[in-house]
Amino acid sequence: MKLGYLFLLFFLLIFNIPDAISQKFILLQRGANEKTRLTYEIGESITYKIAAYDFFITDVIRDIQPDLIVLSENILLPKNITSVDITEKDPRNSTISNLSFLGYGGSVIFLAADAINSLYLDDRFSISRGSIITSSVLAATGFILSKLKYRFFKIGGRNKLQIVILYGE
Repeated sequence: MKLGYLFLLFFLLIFNIPDAISQKFILLQRGANEKTRLTYEIGESITYKIAAYDFFITDVIRDIQPDLIVLSENILLPKNITSVDITEKDPRNSTISNLSFLGYGGSVIFLAADAINSLYLDDRFSISRGSIITSSVLAATGFILSKLKYRFFKIGGRNKLQIVILYGE
């Protein structure tokens, strides 16, 4: 009886291998630079803008065909996409966020250290003018860095959107 179950399991695995091996994704890349490569796979949410509309639409990718993208609410031709919102997708944005939080955290720590030192040395709470200026510069640096995030990937020129189907059907 166990041999029958193993035989059945073997055939189920064999018939499901093409689905497991095939991989479909949308590739966004600027020129030949692999550092700017972003991929969107089936099941992921994509925020895009097409030429017909002046606003962004968010939808979930259901299937990817060689000439079209099937979304949960729409069917889209890749040539119609003018821009993709990559604010949440780009890994470089997390690095920029971390650097901006360092600026904010540095300003808070600098002010706290000056306040604690004034309490310890002078027995009263005070913050020096230099500490306020320095912590303001650190906070402003964090704010400026937070505004440098990569927001949009505009299709055209060196920026390409490609549909990649590996081991496809």
